[in-house]
Amino acid sequence: MKISYLEIRAYHQFKDFTLCLTYPKGHEKEGMPLDKVCLIGQSGTGKTSLLNICRAFVTRDASHAGSDMRHIMAVSYLKGGMKVISTLRHGRLVHEYPDERESENMAHQREYWEERYPDTNILISFPAEINTNLNQILQEKNSDNPMDYLKTDSELAKEPGGKGAEDRIFDFERNNVLEVWNRILKDINDYKVEDLKYGQRTTKALNISIEEGERVFEEFRKWKKDCPNPLENLAHQLNPILNKFYLKIKKDFDFESADDLKFVKITTLSGVEVPYNGWSTGTKQVILTATPIFKLDTKDTVILIDEPERSLYPDIQTGIVDDYTRLAPRAQFFFATHSPIIASSFEPWEIVELRFGKDGHVYREKYYEGEDHVRNYSIDPRFLRWDGILMHIFDLKVEGNEAFRTKALTKACRLNAKLKKLRAESRIETEEGRKTLAEFEWLAQKLAWRFDEKS
Repeated sequence: MKISYLEIRAYHQFKDFTLCLTYPKGHEKEGMPLDKVCLIGQSGTGKTSLLNICRAFVTRDASHAGSDMRHIMAVSYLKGGMKVISTLRHGRLVHEYPDERESENMAHQREYWEERYPDTNILISFPAEINTNLNQILQEKNSDNPMDYLKTDSELAKEPGGKGAEDRIFDFERNNVLEVWNRILKDINDYKVEDLKYGQRTTKALNISIEEGERVFEEFRKWKKDCPNPLENLAHQLNPILNKFYLKIKKDFDFESADDLKFVKITTLSGVEVPYNGWSTGTKQVILTATPIFKLDTKDTVILIDEPERSLYPDIQTGIVDDYTRLAPRAQFFFATHSPIIASSFEPWEIVELRFGKDGHVYREKYYEGEDHVRNYSIDPRFLRWDGILMHIFDLKVEGNEAFRTKALTKACRLNAKLKKLRAESRIETEEGRKTLAEFEWLAQKLAWRFDEKS
């Protein structure tokens, strides 16, 4: 599913608010739903509310939105281009399928999703507080290690099978993160368990005879060739991100029982294992978001990420959006952010800047005049410096700390005027001239100017 249009008649700060989420004219994907959307705006303008609205429509669960929604309408497209018009009135969702003749099949939503989406996940949602949520769970269990509470393969085998629509929703705000993680890493667990069994069988066979040991070991080598290690693929995808932290996924196994198989392990680039309680907050943030995005089937999935910049240094922020979209190239992403660095990763038509109007209601700031065409956009964050993004998109009216900078600029102007006078009087080489020049040079360095004493 991909959302292409939202209309909010009345909800909190929104009134008669419309949002077109398709590529503009002149784009190679003209008219198609946006692959990624960046929600920015002042605190209170409704970024999180829009994420909740998307969550409600995608999951067919109005409880995400609230009963105070008077009228909200969304247009989205399912697999095969099937159009869905969804309306939310007073907490009740109604869906229309203009192109669907077999309307009786829509009566039971669970059966509908199972038929239309046999393998695909519907929603993956990450709150800004994903680390906090996990820490709270661990605190309740009096532990600092999530590995202690993940289920072993034998425990997972006892759980009932089957996969309905609700099993394709991974909401890390509502769901227990640890419960979800078992499902995400099941193929890695299965592989590790099988690897362990072959190791034990080989040891037993060698106790019988060398020939028997070689026979079992040959079976083991054939199995490894036919069944690639899923950790290799995970490492291939995540290591480009983790390497920025000078870390990598540990791909080799050193365990004695299935109880050791519960979580991915991280090492330094030199191979020293880093325990979970040694991971930085930023590392946890990346692992807890990037791994599910890669491991889960994200074709036609809507992925919501609130504040992706949390705990990430600016150099990591510059590439994190590209990292996420690379891991799920056929999903639709919605990011809510306060970071100009995150915003610089988006085309201007992908940015939804929310602003308060004079009447107190929220509107979308347009970056174009006239027709919605790629050539008519006057602002494109991809071409701006960080200070330009802050001033033109995030509406900062001053360049830095105004009190300090204004005072410094005033002083610099006075020193510059004095230097010109001293130079004109050929007194620049005097003690007063050298002292004035040194003070001006120090101030220019503080203001990040390119200083040239000759000019």
